[in-house]
Amino acid sequence: MSSDLDGLLNILDAHGAELHALLTRLTLRAEAAEDLLQDLFLKLRDSAGLAKARNPKAYVFQSAIHLAFDWRRAHKRTEPLHTEPVFAGESTLDHLIGVEEFEQVLGAMEHLSELARQVVVLRYLQHQEYAEIADELDKTEHQVRALCHKALGQLQAILKPAAPLPEKRGNQT
Repeated sequence: MSSDLDGLLNILDAHGAELHALLTRLTLRAEAAEDLLQDLFLKLRDSAGLAKARNPKAYVFQSAIHLAFDWRRAHKRTEPLHTEPVFAGESTLDHLIGVEEFEQVLGAMEHLSELARQVVVLRYLQHQEYAEIADELDKTEHQVRALCHKALGQLQAILKPAAPLPEKRGNQT
């Protein structure tokens, strides 16, 4: 077995559950996450990029995020929303509302640049510190904070409901 494959297997052993959880959150489907985790392994096994990566763990997570959003684009509205609880301690109604809102946010994230999307996922879904994200992305902590701020502003603009048009009034002459 090559050292590249050993390295990949070590990363998947150490972070497989975390990768599966991330893929489940991004697709809202556990069965899709399982398939994507297998696809991720196959793509990374056949890729030279992992061996060249400065931070192999970051490369694997970046690849997983990219794969999940590719899956989302390919399966847009072709499958029903995830019905199993993703968030613990919720009523059924709260769960459905939360899933729908989360689905809207994930859909809006598809309009972000790949870097902005990755920063948002790492910060708000993976709960990583700015310094850790900066190290993974080879950016400064200040740059990561700025990327997060800009990405959140873009998401708010995308998700903000359109302002109602002013009512027409009769001629006021």
